[in-house]
Amino acid sequence: MKQLIQYIPVALVMLLLGSCMPPQEEKEISIPVKHNYIILLDLSDRLIVQDNQPERDKELIRHLYTLFEDRVRKHLYLRSRDEIRVVIAHQRGAGLESELYEDSLYINMDNVPGVLRRKKEEERRLIFFNNLDRLYDQAVFSDNPKEFYGADIWKYFYEDLKVDYIKDTLTQNFLFLFTDGYPIVGKDLTKLQPVKEDYPDLKIILIEAAPRDRDMEWDRVIELWEDWFDSMKIGDYEFVKRMALSKEKDMLQEILEDS
Repeated sequence: MKQLIQYIPVALVMLLLGSCMPPQEEKEISIPVKHNYIILLDLSDRLIVQDNQPERDKELIRHLYTLFEDRVRKHLYLRSRDEIRVVIAHQRGAGLESELYEDSLYINMDNVPGVLRRKKEEERRLIFFNNLDRLYDQAVFSDNPKEFYGADIWKYFYEDLKVDYIKDTLTQNFLFLFTDGYPIVGKDLTKLQPVKEDYPDLKIILIEAAPRDRDMEWDRVIELWEDWFDSMKIGDYEFVKRMALSKEKDMLQEILEDS
């Protein structure tokens, strides 16, 4: 009993000291910014008019996928909410099963169970790359440019972009537009008529642009794109001309690292 009485004052002192200590601040768990990569493909006659175009497209898309994976690893897999998808601009007469390909070329880390994010990384990559190969094999259905119709890039912006675009303050949206830069069929300038939706937080990279011989014509086409993007309040866009693949890869990496 005497020993118990001796311990009581000590316990009281410890309680008093504990009550005088300042409350510990709770650490806020920051949510990383989500990257949403949209890869829009123009699968028109550019695939056969430009030398080695399918292989160039695939090499650049594989590079984008690698950058996507790097970002997932950077956030230790479990914290990543990033997405990557390939979408196909509508093209009359192509006979592509576009919806099936788009489903097979879409990865949303939010939909991947945590225990499988790292474990199935290589499997996801191989499936993505194999499906990409099959898409381009089917897209080159003729060696005659006259059998290809123009890719309707405007239709994607008008109907589908609002579905793929994520509207929240914790998402950075990127649209990588693979095209030669000539979306207009003939001289019809209405092919890039205004779209009602605004995309102020969208960054567009028009890549693999292939200017024709007349530079003045290219300047006019670029101005048309700029006016169209501006009409949708898209203030962040870049035009990447067709050049050495190593240079284009470096440019893509710099663009994503700076965002």
